[in-house]
Amino acid sequence: MSYQLSAQKDTSSFYDSYERCITACNPNELFHYFELNHYKKEDILNTASYLTYHGNDQCGNELAKLCIEKNDSITAGNWHTYSVQNTKNGNYAEAIYGLENSLAIAPQEMEGYYGWVLLYYYRDYKKALLHLNHYDSLTPYVNDSPVGENIHFLKGLCHYQLNEFKKSILEFEKNNAFERSHFGKKNVNAYIYFYMARNYDKQNNLKLAEIFYKKTIKQSQFPIEANYYLGMFYKYKKQHLKKAKSYFEKSKTFFNQGYKQQDIYVELFDEVYLTQLNKEIGN
Repeated sequence: MSYQLSAQKDTSSFYDSYERCITACNPNELFHYFELNHYKKEDILNTASYLTYHGNDQCGNELAKLCIEKNDSITAGNWHTYSVQNTKNGNYAEAIYGLENSLAIAPQEMEGYYGWVLLYYYRDYKKALLHLNHYDSLTPYVNDSPVGENIHFLKGLCHYQLNEFKKSILEFEKNNAFERSHFGKKNVNAYIYFYMARNYDKQNNLKLAEIFYKKTIKQSQFPIEANYYLGMFYKYKKQHLKKAKSYFEKSKTFFNQGYKQQDIYVELFDEVYLTQLNKEIGN
């Protein structure tokens, strides 16, 4: 698309303009136009992000890189923005490239997010732990919360996925102690108890697994996952089929009411699906 001044007077529809921009974007020409018209760095990077968001990854990324190369005031946040949309679009090499540059500029600001995204999006649990532990060490007297999640909860998930169940439980216990002391027993995140139950379940500690599944159900308003996995627990480990089915049915009731924990970009750990519930209830 030619970004001559005459293009400002283009009378074609928004749709046609959008289509031409997406299909024929020339990052060098576009950047040159922005420079001639004294666009700010933020405006150029926002345009690049917009293009990437709408599927023109190559043009958006090249435009962003051109802008970054010619600016001395690039921040960790600029690189972070670059990485986020590439992560969402599945351009993982580009996303990591942006994250590494962001981390190099402001490690204390960005390392917690890096660990968080490695855990949920990249499923690189060892590398996630490396960054989360280092981030945690930078503020030894602060209970950090990368992207709004307790640092011990995140580290607990990493250990859980690595089958390091005892280490995982220790992290969730730390998270539980913090939340009880700061928010009160009634406001503790129920998923702390759920993942403690999952850890005990995988260790075949039947007594504690059962206790924590039930504790999750009591703590949570809509315990879809806890009901489902407690049902599986009764089905396979205690052979209480009637009791198991009752928990599957409770889980499905909450599911049908729309109270499912989910993320539009990634599958959550131990996520429950309707096909699983229907299968168990049918059996």
